[in-house]
Amino acid sequence: MLKQAYQKGELVFKGQLAAIAGKSNFSNFTYALKKKEWVVNTQKPFGKPEKVLEYLSRYVFRIAITDRRIIEVKDGKVRFSWKDYRTGLFREMKLETDEFIRRFLLHVLPKGFFKVRYYGIFSGRHRKENIEKAKQLLAMEAENKKEETIEDGARVWEKQDTVWDEILNLIKNHRQPNCPVCKKGSLYFAGIVREVPWEPG
Repeated sequence: MLKQAYQKGELVFKGQLAAIAGKSNFSNFTYALKKKEWVVNTQKPFGKPEKVLEYLSRYVFRIAITDRRIIEVKDGKVRFSWKDYRTGLFREMKLETDEFIRRFLLHVLPKGFFKVRYYGIFSGRHRKENIEKAKQLLAMEAENKKEETIEDGARVWEKQDTVWDEILNLIKNHRQPNCPVCKKGSLYFAGIVREVPWEPG
């Protein structure tokens, strides 16, 4: 397939690859590839979509190493902890500073590359409008489905708001009252003081 693409002129070699340009050079290059012993990755594929998301989330929403995993930087060496996923235990490793930086930079994407690219209704320019429109369409679809169910004579079950929704809303929007004297400090509940009956001495 590679040879056919080259013969059709679909492959162009420039810059550092200019050395393999030309029929003879390209033939020698592909011959060396055929002689090389390649290691094929035949690991078992992920079982469910949830597993794929779990795997990708480690790289999409995390950096290469967090500050809390760096234990010590001393005498030109970095000592840090890493997790052995075979055992689930954390181990320690010590590297030269240059080597540590080199490995960290391997996780930095080249210029112009992005970890996550949004497309469709999540594309950057009209994302807000598209999501709002999608919500409206989904609400219309749900309403139409409800009407069709009622017309068919079936019972429609709807989730009703309860008193707990109101309580939860009050908790989320609760603000501590300011001090009635200084008008700045906040009042906090300290407890209920039991009233002791007064007795004349």
